[in-house]
Amino acid sequence: MKKLLLLSFVLSGVLVFSQESTLEIAPNSDINLTQTFERDTFELFFSFPTIAFVGEYGVETDGEYFYSTQWLGDSLGKYDQSGNLLEGFVINGVGQVRDMAYDGQYYYGSPYNHYFYILDLENKVLINNYQTSFRIRGMAYDAIEDVLWVSEQWEPKFYKLDKQGTILDSLVPSGITMHAISGLAFDNYSPQGPFLWGFSQDSSGAVIVKYDIANQSQTGNMIDVASLGSIYSIAGGLFLEDLDERTIPVLGGVLQNELHFGVTLAYANQLVGIENEGNMISLAQVYPNPARDVIHISSDIPLESTQNIRILNQMGQVVMQTSNKVAGASTYDIDISHLKAGVYFVQLSDSRGYSVSRKIVKE
Repeated sequence: MKKLLLLSFVLSGVLVFSQESTLEIAPNSDINLTQTFERDTFELFFSFPTIAFVGEYGVETDGEYFYSTQWLGDSLGKYDQSGNLLEGFVINGVGQVRDMAYDGQYYYGSPYNHYFYILDLENKVLINNYQTSFRIRGMAYDAIEDVLWVSEQWEPKFYKLDKQGTILDSLVPSGITMHAISGLAFDNYSPQGPFLWGFSQDSSGAVIVKYDIANQSQTGNMIDVASLGSIYSIAGGLFLEDLDERTIPVLGGVLQNELHFGVTLAYANQLVGIENEGNMISLAQVYPNPARDVIHISSDIPLESTQNIRILNQMGQVVMQTSNKVAGASTYDIDISHLKAGVYFVQLSDSRGYSVSRKIVKE
């Protein structure tokens, strides 16, 4: 009996290792595979298995077909909306694409490198590629400004690019921010938008998170979709689109090597993952803005806590940080005279993990 138990344990370990080797998992993800998941209908619009190839990661749609990517190789796949695999194909000079974006004509994707492809998937042609100053992972198309939103590495650091890769703006969101972002989607449908949705490998391994672009913060809307797959569900690409000329926008993505899925956007917007919003930092102000030598920071933290202040540049690098104990309303000054002129993010966080950020201009 002991030998049988040992053999079972070894085989289980081999199976998990084999499965893990075909998944791309963030090195900084905090995945808890021992937790139990509660089944939910998710207002599920569709789901179908990934059958195009091993290492299926990204997904994007033109509203009629789904195109998937292979992070382990050079293949791309095409599905219909019923989940039938129509074809697999290769485009010369294109490989290891992760998440994708679609602008109504071309698709955009990066092999997690310092450049991205522009692709005509209908005709299977590489149109161009453009260099960037950082590694791109998630990609989304902003139809309002005709630009791209991308995520850097695995972090919740988002950049607005033109279609030639020039950085136009950046976003370092506050809130209980999930890391290990694998996919990205732009949302111009939800009220008070636009927003970004990120697909995170933290927690269960597959959590969709909503970000407010204007306020540079996580909204609290989080969807744990890990229970749609197996116990080893890992986030891949993400998309947001109208499908089949329906009036309900669909937020969907890929659980790597498991399934494609889509949930209604209305369902996604009604979920709030922050248990007690009253405990969050409120009334945070940073002034003057623009500033030259000193900024004044005022905030209101309901309970006594250690408040951390970080100032980040546009590339998401921490250029200053300090901390102090506060309770209730407080105001204090920060000397920024030594910083170069440019755009910065002032991020305030407390010891419970709540945070807010404000963009400032240093003259």
